[in-house]
Amino acid sequence: MLLDDLLHRRVLILSGKGGVGKSLVAMALAHAATGRGMRVLLVEIDAPREAARFLGAPPVGPRETEIAPGLHAVNLSPRGVMDEYVQKTIKVPLLTDRILKNPVYDRFFTAAPGLKELMVLGKIMVLEEERKGFSRRPRYDLIIVDAPATGHGLSLKVPIAAAKAVPVGPVGANARRILALLRDSTKTALVIVTIPEEMAVVEAAQLHQMAVEDVGLTARAVVLNAAHERRFSEAEEAEILRLAREGADGPLAPGLRLAPALLSARRHVRRRKLTRFYEARLRRALPLPLVSLPFLFREEIGPAEIGLLAERLTAAG
Repeated sequence: MLLDDLLHRRVLILSGKGGVGKSLVAMALAHAATGRGMRVLLVEIDAPREAARFLGAPPVGPRETEIAPGLHAVNLSPRGVMDEYVQKTIKVPLLTDRILKNPVYDRFFTAAPGLKELMVLGKIMVLEEERKGFSRRPRYDLIIVDAPATGHGLSLKVPIAAAKAVPVGPVGANARRILALLRDSTKTALVIVTIPEEMAVVEAAQLHQMAVEDVGLTARAVVLNAAHERRFSEAEEAEILRLAREGADGPLAPGLRLAPALLSARRHVRRRKLTRFYEARLRRALPLPLVSLPFLFREEIGPAEIGLLAERLTAAG
């Protein structure tokens, strides 16, 4: 089963074009994992609207916070992660305070290429390595990373450049450890999230190529989110299209006429066909298991909708 395969990993990185619903898919995966008794950490990075809102939980910020039984969340700020690293490295509060308030430090953090990404990936590595008690059991059974949109934020290629540019010293050593974690297929996997739209599907294919060929990351699944599923039989769809072409109209019920209902139904038929088209295209382009999650016709997403998506992920072959 696809979910079994994913949950055997320690770190799942979800990535895709902006607006494809990565946070929603990440929360559904977390829900499915906690349903199996796993202790899960959901990592977001500078998220303006945190996934905790789906469960009605308040914003969590930079500290790991339990938002549901077995589910913790954290919203990492690259600058906050860097400041924490300086504090742990220097260990002298007076000196640390001077460094953090120095404008040179601020300019260095802003201008240094790849530093933000390296710090965040390093923090994720630290979270994965954390153990507790005498049992040395991992603090979290699974870490789900809701990565920024492709082309923004978290570049998975940064550790490669850092390892080459700094062959000695702690920065280079950490970059190599991060890269080893990313490339360890027994621990880390990429889940590509997309929707049935042209640019999202194109970026999904590009992301897969970059992750596999350039980084050495193992992609394990592609999630086609917001898929429009069949609601009419083939015969009903044919009749809808015929009536729409003929401009049919008339009363259906008090306050409801046939013409606008046909327009809505015709749009659904078109979206369903587009979903099928892009699903077939993804299957041809990406040698990965594919699971479709339904478009949710809801104004607000809450625990019930998260549970529905988690069930779909669980049932995926």
